[in-house]
Amino acid sequence: MRWLIGNWELKLVSFVVAVALWTYTSGQVRVEREILVELSPAQVGGLPSDLQVAAIEPSEFVVVLSVPTTKLSDLRDQVLRPQLVLPRERRGPGEVEFPLTSRMLGLDSDIRILRTEPGEVRTLTIRLSSIASALVPTEPPAVVGLPGGIAAEVKLVRTRVQVRGPRVQVEQFESAGTPLRFAPVRIDGVDPALTTQREERVSLVPQDGQPQPVEAVVASVTIRPARTSTVSHRIPVSVLLGPADAGRWRVQGDPPQVEVRLTGPETVVRSLRSEDVVAWVDLHAAPIGPGERELPVLVQVPAGVTAEAGRISLTLIAVP
Repeated sequence: MRWLIGNWELKLVSFVVAVALWTYTSGQVRVEREILVELSPAQVGGLPSDLQVAAIEPSEFVVVLSVPTTKLSDLRDQVLRPQLVLPRERRGPGEVEFPLTSRMLGLDSDIRILRTEPGEVRTLTIRLSSIASALVPTEPPAVVGLPGGIAAEVKLVRTRVQVRGPRVQVEQFESAGTPLRFAPVRIDGVDPALTTQREERVSLVPQDGQPQPVEAVVASVTIRPARTSTVSHRIPVSVLLGPADAGRWRVQGDPPQVEVRLTGPETVVRSLRSEDVVAWVDLHAAPIGPGERELPVLVQVPAGVTAEAGRISLTLIAVP
């Protein structure tokens, strides 16, 4: 037993060093991991109230990391969303750059960045712009999704609203008197047989590329049966002949036209064009011969619209 306990102090030190060396080397086994990095204005801290984040470049990329196996548990998330705090001396309009480091990504110092994809990202650039606010007029949006015969009227609760955005953009809107515009309001499921009006309140969605309202903009939408209206159009009349007569007879004079009265929902008939109405006389079954004749005009119109066309006189002549 003397060989076992002899020089035990030295043997104990050797054992401790061996265990420490094993622990260190086992912890240095590394693997590669690809992690998506996403950046948005919400992740930028220290932003003064008179500034906004105009852009972050790049806003998304993939980072390839060299990770010790003992640190793999630190990368459970598939997406990294680092928090960026603006330096006090750089809190003004312009660009602020952040070097891409493990610490900036919120990673342990033993996790190394190997490369990024696509391209080589070395810095993250945040563009800051001054913001301003102004009171601007609003423009009621269109209503879509309504069946034929139903009309809608949009009234905004406030005709002028406070907006906030990049100073240059806000000043242009204010000086030009440009109204704040909204995406169309979609209202589905309205019964085409609706007989009484109803009202809905909706929150409007501002269009992109303009200052944004400080508070939500609400509108009242009144849905009702469309008022009936009547309009008149001069419509060309086609003359339909049977196959045996098509090359033997023609209409004398200018191509015939007829006055057609169109009646239906105001929103529908007032948007109709002459091209939307088809009128013709049918001579397939009629005996064909030279001379003048009076014929009823047939009309095809869009659904929900009625047409009144009457009769026209035609003179057929033989083709030499």
